[in-house]
Amino acid sequence: MEIKNISRSLVVIAGVAALAIGGTIAYFSDTETAPNNTLNAGTIDIDVDGKNPWNHTYTLGDMKPGETANIDFKINNVGANPVNISKKLYGIVGNGGNEKYDCTDSNNSGWKTSSEPECVAEQEKGEKKDDIQSQIVYDLSVEVWKGETKLWWQTIYSDAENKTITDVYGANGGNSIKLGMIPVGGYMKVKQSYHLKGETPNEYQGDELKFDMEIRADQLSQTEQGNATVTLENKSGNPDWNIIEDDINGILTYSTKGPTFNYSFSGKVKTDGSYTLIYVGPSGNYPCSGSKVIGSGTSSSGSISFNGNTDLGVDINNGKVWLVPSSTYDTSNQQMIGWDHANNLYETALINYDDTDVSTP
Repeated sequence: MEIKNISRSLVVIAGVAALAIGGTIAYFSDTETAPNNTLNAGTIDIDVDGKNPWNHTYTLGDMKPGETANIDFKINNVGANPVNISKKLYGIVGNGGNEKYDCTDSNNSGWKTSSEPECVAEQEKGEKKDDIQSQIVYDLSVEVWKGETKLWWQTIYSDAENKTITDVYGANGGNSIKLGMIPVGGYMKVKQSYHLKGETPNEYQGDELKFDMEIRADQLSQTEQGNATVTLENKSGNPDWNIIEDDINGILTYSTKGPTFNYSFSGKVKTDGSYTLIYVGPSGNYPCSGSKVIGSGTSSSGSISFNGNTDLGVDINNGKVWLVPSSTYDTSNQQMIGWDHANNLYETALINYDDTDVSTP
């Protein structure tokens, strides 16, 4: 019986195969063509202070303890796409400057310093100190503009945080700092100051610091799937929106184009509870009229993670995204009904999203 059943199964399979083969001999068909299609690659291009390429040298001379020098510039987005901007200092090298004072003693040979006080201070320490970057407190803030309208701003490092160039960029440089997004036709004002500590000791007299500066523009999407990322941070609030340096933050990964807003969010919040991720809406401010819910999740031991694909029904142009306690957001009326600043997370760059289901007027 088992053999018969197997044989019968083989016959049935063979019959199906024969029918399938026979069915491919003749068929009806129709062909339509769409001629003259074009795919254009977009452009990513910036200039700095109207220069492209930018090759500018800044000189901050004769700084004394307690003094501050500024290096400000403007980055223009002259390409055809929004760009994320980052900045780094590299090739950081401290040296003794103009060392003409003979500092040789019984413990060293051939030492030169810029002055007698520097010589005495370095002899007392038993070593030369030329890392003046460790004595320069650095602050950095940015503003994003389109025409005469200031769209967005934040402080990345404030003077009160007492961060030195070494802390921010590394002893020799190379650390990259994200500044934010510039829309097409927009520009970013970069404001930075270099403050020589008031208590800078004598061993740094006459010392000199040299470094190179790089400004980089990247397209928003950075993956093969067309996904972009933006970090959400807790901030000080108005007027400076200073990023608070701690482990309370989150990363939103999102599609920049499609019929639905595909996303994932993970991070750490200050207080456990239910949170809602929102596109703030065209007003860009509380109470967020016209805002849209992207998604929501509940934290556990501070950690929160959720994902989804949401039909927003709108494009996002130079938009803000916030993570807010769900108790402060009215989903039915799509606006905030409370303000819990201490538990909010705010974008560190504007975002763009092209909803392909929405027709362009």
